[in-house]
Amino acid sequence: MKSTDNEVLKLVRAALNQTDVAIQKFVSLESLPEPLDCKRGCHYCCFNQPMVTPLETLLIGHQVKQTFTDHEKLELSDRIKKLLAKTDGRSPDEIVMMRHELACIFLQNGMCMVYQVRPAVCRACSSTSAKHCEMIFNSRDHMSRLRCYQQIHQIFRTVHTELVNQCRKMGCQSDSLRIAEAIRDFLKHPNPIEAWLHGEIVFHIRI
Repeated sequence: MKSTDNEVLKLVRAALNQTDVAIQKFVSLESLPEPLDCKRGCHYCCFNQPMVTPLETLLIGHQVKQTFTDHEKLELSDRIKKLLAKTDGRSPDEIVMMRHELACIFLQNGMCMVYQVRPAVCRACSSTSAKHCEMIFNSRDHMSRLRCYQQIHQIFRTVHTELVNQCRKMGCQSDSLRIAEAIRDFLKHPNPIEAWLHGEIVFHIRI
């Protein structure tokens, strides 16, 4: 028996809640050498092009359709077009090196427009030094490593893998997706969640 749209969205929300709980449990440890320095309005990590699962895309796309105004949807589509025009034909390494030009499509006035449903990779993106993040961004030294805990990265990897495996178990498209392209495809499709549940290729992978 196929899952319904609501069941799919509930499944993703549970996985993302699991991410938050695991991270909170880790950072609450008294033995942690340094606290996380991430705070509201600190958005240097939002100049990346995160890879997301189809399940996460369905939840984010649903949020956009349900809560964005028509004007906000038009602005979002425009940001997607501009970003994809900049990255078209670029290799992954080239895209990393120009990340200071590539704000996330959901970054507006330093804040995330889909914060409540942001993907696991964004929830796990953390640092013990906001100044170090700022220095890396301003110097454009995008090959430097952030000061972060590998345990938090591992939490992300675990949840991401679980979501990919869930897609496969359901017999649905399971490719990792670039968020801009994935949301573009979601918004273009008349009924993306139902189509995905029926095994259709909803998201097109750019080589």
